Amino acid sequence: MLTFSPNDRNQLPRPTEKPWVLLLLAFIWLWPTVLGHDPWKPDEPYVLAVVLDMLQHGHWLVPTIQGTPWLDTPPLYYWVASVFVRFLSPWALPAHDAARLATPFFMAMALWCVGGAGRELIGRRHGRSAVLILIGCIGLIDTGHQMTSSVAAFAGYAAALYALTLCTRLPALSGALLALASTVLFLSSSLLDLSLLWAVVVLLPIFPAWRNKRYATTVAMALLCGLPLLLVWPVAFARYYPALFQLWWSNDALGEIAGFARPDLFHGFGYYFKTSLWYAWPAWPLAGWTVYRRRRFDQPMMQLPGLFFVVFILLLTLSGVQETKNTMPLLLPLTLLAAIELDTLRRGAAAALNWFGLMTFGFFGLLIWFGWAAMNFGWPERLAGRAHYFSPYYVPTVSIPMALAALFATLVWIWALTRRHLRGRQAVTNWAAGITLFWGLAGTLWLPWLDALKSYRPVVADMVRHLPAGAGCVSTSKENWIGRMSWQYFADMTLVTDPAACALRLSVRPHSVAPDPAWQVLWQGSRPREDSEVYVLERRVRE
Repeated sequence: MLTFSPNDRNQLPRPTEKPWVLLLLAFIWLWPTVLGHDPWKPDEPYVLAVVLDMLQHGHWLVPTIQGTPWLDTPPLYYWVASVFVRFLSPWALPAHDAARLATPFFMAMALWCVGGAGRELIGRRHGRSAVLILIGCIGLIDTGHQMTSSVAAFAGYAAALYALTLCTRLPALSGALLALASTVLFLSSSLLDLSLLWAVVVLLPIFPAWRNKRYATTVAMALLCGLPLLLVWPVAFARYYPALFQLWWSNDALGEIAGFARPDLFHGFGYYFKTSLWYAWPAWPLAGWTVYRRRRFDQPMMQLPGLFFVVFILLLTLSGVQETKNTMPLLLPLTLLAAIELDTLRRGAAAALNWFGLMTFGFFGLLIWFGWAAMNFGWPERLAGRAHYFSPYYVPTVSIPMALAALFATLVWIWALTRRHLRGRQAVTNWAAGITLFWGLAGTLWLPWLDALKSYRPVVADMVRHLPAGAGCVSTSKENWIGRMSWQYFADMTLVTDPAACALRLSVRPHSVAPDPAWQVLWQGSRPREDSEVYVLERRVRE
């Protein structure tokens, strides 16, 4: 079997964690910053614009923004987000909050699959460890709460790993789940990501444990069920929009390395290595402990995540794109490797991880509380000045229920740290609770302040107030995607992309660039501390 069962003499103390505690912690982790704020860069304005175009114009096969094809990613995440918007907006939630519900939907799927993979591959109770390690990873708290197709691809990878761990016990179900995971992955990322997954599937039989009829049944079932599902979207795309399909095939089909016409390879050496040092903490040192303890990859629990890690590292090495969200799938094999020897982590190392978490999240928790007091009540005075400097559009907003919830979460976290007999599992639980507390405090106490800092709504409203009476249309450049989407969403104003059509134009440029003498500046504004992206409303003064 693929599941490793340690012998009696190596049995460790029975874990004391309760399953309902893990479920509650994971549920709480899913929600901070999901609701209650406008679309934020880098991805959310684009995703929301695609979703609104789908609902308004029925562009279901080809993602579009204001009628222009947007071929960066296939449409699965947009489809799911559109369903939430259709049924929940505007009566229950604004469109951006309803669309963002697709993120906890896919992240819950990913957490469930990681837990299942840990249980099947390593043994009972190790699924809990895998989930705790995953939600404790620093990089996931940001990427895992954004409105982005990356979370759907992450869920696809997680489901595929879970499917592969089931192949010995339930080969037919394993194949069906692998087919579904492959479809989710392809429809939310690219052919390259799908190829990476199937490279792992094809290479696994180099290890004897995977050379059997059950694994062959899994692969056959996956191909039988998966190919029809995989081909539905590209075949329909090619049939109804052949020119756009060729454009996607040439420029975007390979995702991180562009398309078949012009592959974009290689990046600054060491970028993803340096990124993973913080993004995958604490999964990577715990995975390193497992490798040190085991030293050999002669068991399935080491082979599957190890091979996945190696294949994905090759992608990151070849990729010409430097984006932190591309590191996200790397968390999956590291998490599974980290869970294997978590219970053998030395007491000193567990205590060090726990102490580091206590200091880190204790400090940032206090900072968030003091910052909340400063931005709303003016004390401490110096901190209040810094809060206003960084987010001048913020209007003091105190929500008593949110403050009480944040206080309760803080007290529960402090109580959790008082447990004795600390081992690796308890240290990871405390770390996951700490990072959930930190993100929860930021997503309750600081969310209005962060939204005033990151949203384009105040900028759009200020510009609209300065529009001359009877202004008519306003033009902008085709490349000003953020401006076009933000003015459309927040002011219901369609910016014209023909510069000769309007007497007014909205340009975007760095603060240091001098104005064009042929245009009179009527207004300029930007998000706080955004000197590289200043919006300027101008009127033509001469032809």
